Amino acid sequence: MKNIRAMLICLVLALTCVLTFVACDGGESGGEGTKAPVNTPTNAPTEEVTEAPTEEVTEAPTEETTDAPVETPTEDGEENTDNTLGGDDEYDPAYYVVIRTAEDLMAFNKAINEDGEVFFDMTVVFLDDIDLTGYTWQPLDGYCLGGTTFDGNGHTISNMYINYNEACETIPEDQIGAGFVGVALDALYFEDITFDNCTIDANERHVGCLVGKSWNGASCDFTNVKVTNFTVNGWMDYNNTDPANGGRPIAFRVAGIMGAAWGPATFYQCTVENIKLSGFHNLAGILGYDATGMVDEYSFEECVVNNAEMTFSYCLAASYTVDMPRKFVSVFYNAANWGDNIDFCVETGNTYSSISFFDWSAENAEYTPAEFRSWTREEAAAGA
Repeated sequence: MKNIRAMLICLVLALTCVLTFVACDGGESGGEGTKAPVNTPTNAPTEEVTEAPTEEVTEAPTEETTDAPVETPTEDGEENTDNTLGGDDEYDPAYYVVIRTAEDLMAFNKAINEDGEVFFDMTVVFLDDIDLTGYTWQPLDGYCLGGTTFDGNGHTISNMYINYNEACETIPEDQIGAGFVGVALDALYFEDITFDNCTIDANERHVGCLVGKSWNGASCDFTNVKVTNFTVNGWMDYNNTDPANGGRPIAFRVAGIMGAAWGPATFYQCTVENIKLSGFHNLAGILGYDATGMVDEYSFEECVVNNAEMTFSYCLAASYTVDMPRKFVSVFYNAANWGDNIDFCVETGNTYSSISFFDWSAENAEYTPAEFRSWTREEAAAGA
């Protein structure tokens, strides 16, 4: 038994050695076989390298990046919400000249008359009333204006004074004119503006509060313009002589708004009130003289002339008779054909009251529209 047990033990030991040898031989000779895994890093994602978004990198908008307007306090602490006409941001200097004070207006005058700056197709806008007391106004040079609009914005220019006493031979024909603008050489537009308590001393022709005259076909349009308490001290002389012989130029073609027109002119809702005009002839409440026939009663709409005194005289000349000056004054305008047009203007919706014409050469003989009419169109056509 002992021998059999010993033999079994020897067999077991032998079998164990054989199996161990086979296992070792298979691991070393398996270069082309399967390799056992080792503890090297794999490409499997770990928690540290995940690309899941975090709260810190989200792109959701925050309160700081919104486009909502921020309240901007004004000097007195109130919110600035004014975005209406009149705010500084409303006026591009490429298109507007902004006038707030008398100093602004005089600087504009200097820019034109002394510096020769041009303001074509621009708007001169007034943001406040302007008092020119203490200044002498030089009529604006029309060469620097063209397509220009003067927008009064409902404001008033007061106490404008013009001293226009140059001799006629020293002024080129196209530059003779006294008013806020001397001579319009291109289209001008006036709207929503009042001139009050203005005075022009003139020994020369073409005088109006706003425009002395237009020239060379230039047009002038006036809308909601008012002239009040306006005086023209124009030179008159019954026996005036040639300036070369000691005489003086004479103010003629004088009116409340525009002295003379060598081009079309329109007047809509314009008022002339409390005016005193003096001069040789062609005196009228609104337009002194239409030189080309481009103006008629339809050029005036809803206009008013009230409380006007016009004192005229005449020169002795072969072409003039004693009664001729009385054919050169009118309520609204004097026509190129010297014909009466007062009733025609009334029929188109214009009104007048308290008008007096004084003949300086006949001891201030007074005439009223009811008593006086200049030549009728029929008389003018007949050469009367």
